[in-house]
Amino acid sequence: MTTRREFLAGVSAALIASGAVARGEAGKLNIGLELYSFREEMKRDTPGTLAKARAMGFDRVETGSDYYGRTAGEFKRLLDASGLRATSLHFQYDDLKKGTDKARRDLEVFGAHWVVMPWIPHGDRFERADAERAIGDFNAWGAALAKDGNKFAYHAHGYEFAAAPDPTLFDLLARSTDPATVKFQMDTFWIVVPGQDCAALLERYPGRFRLMHLKDLRKGAPIGNKQGHADDKDSVPVGDGIIPWDKVLGLAHRQGCEEYFIEDESPDAMMQVPISLKYLNSRSW
Repeated sequence: MTTRREFLAGVSAALIASGAVARGEAGKLNIGLELYSFREEMKRDTPGTLAKARAMGFDRVETGSDYYGRTAGEFKRLLDASGLRATSLHFQYDDLKKGTDKARRDLEVFGAHWVVMPWIPHGDRFERADAERAIGDFNAWGAALAKDGNKFAYHAHGYEFAAAPDPTLFDLLARSTDPATVKFQMDTFWIVVPGQDCAALLERYPGRFRLMHLKDLRKGAPIGNKQGHADDKDSVPVGDGIIPWDKVLGLAHRQGCEEYFIEDESPDAMMQVPISLKYLNSRSW
């Protein structure tokens, strides 16, 4: 009997062989890859994994600022050798608290312009005080990066949707930060897991979501978790889950979302990512 992993591997190989690409055309999205999808493979064989990403059809990536144990310059040379370029960099909160100088230098190395902050440190629960602290920092970081023409965004992970007078702490973050210099990266998975609606959020804050992680949620997966953690196996190929992509991507495209990255947290990500790319390239948005 063919296992799910064997089936996905066969489909992925066929898609790669067919020349699936991530280029932007009329009505198409220029889709990149969030390298966290291949985090284990990147640790074992960074050059080989980058080559596989390029073979899948990607030419743009997003990466964390640890660069898998390398300096920004060393990692840039690996990307160049693979025919890839990084357009967005994730920096951790504590790193940016030391100042934005390193982020600005790294952006220059890669020729990138987006700094994304993916997690606000907090205790067992994300509280209003955590959000208010982040608001001041976000406004400061966004303004500092804008001086060089660079951009700052926050990537929500679901815990921000706890109830608050605004009515959620995410709303407090969005309404209390400068819309000119503080943007957001919508991770579709982490919007749906806590019980939110991606399209409704785009409509509530038009123009604030300038980057997007394309990630689907397994049908039947639990909804309502506001802890920022979920089972990696709940991440399925784009188009196979519960997110209404026609509505979400049509709206994001019309609003001028700038960067789209497939991110897949499943253990089967290496096999699922080409399926997601094929689905996204088969549609007009």
